[in-house]
Amino acid sequence: MATALEGIKVIEMGTFGPSNLATGWLGDMGADVIMVESPANRAMNATYREGGRTRAVRSRNKRSIVLDLRQQEARDVLHQLAKGADVLVEANRPGIAKRLGFDYETLSAINPRIIVCSVTGYGQSGPYSQIPGHGLVWEATAGWLQMQGQGYGNTGGDYTGRPWLNYFNLPDMKGSSNTMVSILLALYAREKVGVGQYLDLALFDGVIAVKDPAGVPPEGDGAFTHVRPSWNVYECKDGKYIAFAAGEEVQWRNLCEAIGMPELAKDRGASEQREQEIIKIFDKTFKTRTRDDWFAHMSQWDTEVAKVNTIDEAKNDPQVKSRGIHVEVVGDHGQRETQYGNPFKLSKTPGRAVHTRAPRLGEHTDQILAEIGYTKAKISHLRQIKAAI
Repeated sequence: MATALEGIKVIEMGTFGPSNLATGWLGDMGADVIMVESPANRAMNATYREGGRTRAVRSRNKRSIVLDLRQQEARDVLHQLAKGADVLVEANRPGIAKRLGFDYETLSAINPRIIVCSVTGYGQSGPYSQIPGHGLVWEATAGWLQMQGQGYGNTGGDYTGRPWLNYFNLPDMKGSSNTMVSILLALYAREKVGVGQYLDLALFDGVIAVKDPAGVPPEGDGAFTHVRPSWNVYECKDGKYIAFAAGEEVQWRNLCEAIGMPELAKDRGASEQREQEIIKIFDKTFKTRTRDDWFAHMSQWDTEVAKVNTIDEAKNDPQVKSRGIHVEVVGDHGQRETQYGNPFKLSKTPGRAVHTRAPRLGEHTDQILAEIGYTKAKISHLRQIKAAI
């Protein structure tokens, strides 16, 4: 059965998490993804280069060629690759792509149909464009850390207003999806206009875009602005937790009826003091049975309920197994590990979660060079001068 992106060739430059995940999804859906790796990338530690866990997940369904783009002959190879490519994804500070010869202006002159996507923290313009970073700094600039400290959206804050750090990396998670969507939009647009284009993808933009455009948390007693009885987690008899997000009136009523306290349904939207009283009642109630007992019971009552799983429990949850979200991968030496499955469920052109393992550094250098017309003698020369490895 054909895959959705069969015949699409993608060049990946850089080891940035969001762009790596996005190109990985393109590979899952059938694209031929070629990683152009550097022999001296300071951002790659030894574990990543030698095939550790991160490389195994980020680089599956891809091929690897190592080029030293500081040398003109290596840049010539990249330009030859670009002639037959549909997309190039790069994740470097603004200016580096131009210096090393893979900026959009250079590549579009070689191949007018190519799409070049630059993935950075703050984008190609603005006063912060040269500032490096990770998710924490972009969340800070966007106002998310302060909002979390105020407890907005029940995101873990202590309500003191002190900026609150949590594990959820919104910029990376949002950025991966935005990168893939932008590329797919550009591929679709190319079918209409006949040429490629440049994509300036900033992770910071994605964080700002999902915030209230007014720039302030919602006012009033909305269901998502502070902890409520209906929007909370409770410890159970076995020390595990159950979560509720019964924000709507009918779900709140069902929750109260399910635990044998239908009279509490009238207290939806009550004063904060009354809500705190109800929370104390719920705290005692949910400690009378185990988490799994409560979940089995509550899930029959049409209310938003979930077990608060550990990472290991989530991996083995029946919902995860039924959706194929985790798959088992067997490596070169027979080792087994679990990776994320394919999240894109297309009925006629499904993807393949793992059809090739992550390549060793430079594993496909000779193969890729041969595909773009390099003879054995030319390949030997490139290796001799260390332009290709």
